[in-house]
Amino acid sequence: MNLYDYLNAGEVASYIESLPSNAIQYLGPQLFPNAQQTGTDISWLKGGSNLPVTIQPSNYDAKASLRERAGFSKQATEMAFFRESMRLGEKDRQQLQMLLNQNLGLAQPIITQLFNDTKNLVDGVEAQAEYMRMQLLQHGKFTVTSTNGEAQYTYDYNMSSNQKYTAAAAWTNPKTSDPVKDILAALNDIENRTGVRPSRMVMNRETYNNMVASDSIKKALMIGVTGEWQNFMILPTQAEQFVTAQTGLQIAVYSKQIAKFADADKLPTPDNVAHYKLVEDGKVILLPSESVGHTWYGTTPEAFDLATGGTDAQVQVLSGGPTITTYKETHPVNVVTVVSAVMIPSFEGIDHVGVLSVN
Repeated sequence: MNLYDYLNAGEVASYIESLPSNAIQYLGPQLFPNAQQTGTDISWLKGGSNLPVTIQPSNYDAKASLRERAGFSKQATEMAFFRESMRLGEKDRQQLQMLLNQNLGLAQPIITQLFNDTKNLVDGVEAQAEYMRMQLLQHGKFTVTSTNGEAQYTYDYNMSSNQKYTAAAAWTNPKTSDPVKDILAALNDIENRTGVRPSRMVMNRETYNNMVASDSIKKALMIGVTGEWQNFMILPTQAEQFVTAQTGLQIAVYSKQIAKFADADKLPTPDNVAHYKLVEDGKVILLPSESVGHTWYGTTPEAFDLATGGTDAQVQVLSGGPTITTYKETHPVNVVTVVSAVMIPSFEGIDHVGVLSVN
């Protein structure tokens, strides 16, 4: 039995795609569905207002007036490139090969762990995509930088300042905050600007807790009830139902976090990570009912070489977009597994998104 018969791109990809846990439940794919295209350049049309413009009157037998295709602007850029690898060193490779020669059962747990190491890199691709999507929703721009600072991509989609709102009073103070009033003010402005009223909003757990703890909601629910409103306890679900009834919005609490390498002066090891909330404290994202963009995956250098027959490595393109590559180094003798992706989210619906800052 040869180790390379097991530790190759095809076997690793089959293992990863067969795992139910590979489907990480991120919010982003619902709002930015995955799409693929050949190459690394991407362009899309950013839509304007959905308000219909009345058609021009005309005389009989007259040539039709020509209307320009207004309301769309073309956005074009190059996708970001991501790549990391893991290496099985000479000593580990020899020990694993000896186990394989003795008994496949003894080696299987180690092979599975090696597969899981690659799966962690693949999961990192999706985590990076989610970070970019959530940054776009909250700020209209994002920057991704390698730990050593050698690779950096910055994209600014020019979200208008008119789409960014501030609460009249911070939601962190339940005595003075009025979440429903703040939300309605933003909703009315978005509808007046675009003709489309948002139908859902996204926030993290801390922001949600501040919202449902507001005295303004408790007072409103206690109207007509005998006794001092301060003496009654309101459940979070009751407060949420009141907010939904008043605003017409579906509320999504999204508190998922990701880890990013923290210290540029240290190696990118599991010990050198910092946790980030994908939706920041104090941010409320107001969204239309439909998707607002796409997550585009392009052609990695490894996938290009595979398509053109220009590689001796084992290359497998996963259905979601990332590429897995395995190859042998002859000196020193190692087995290297590489995960790469070329990707970027497009944001066609940016004009119909609003961001309310409440802290």
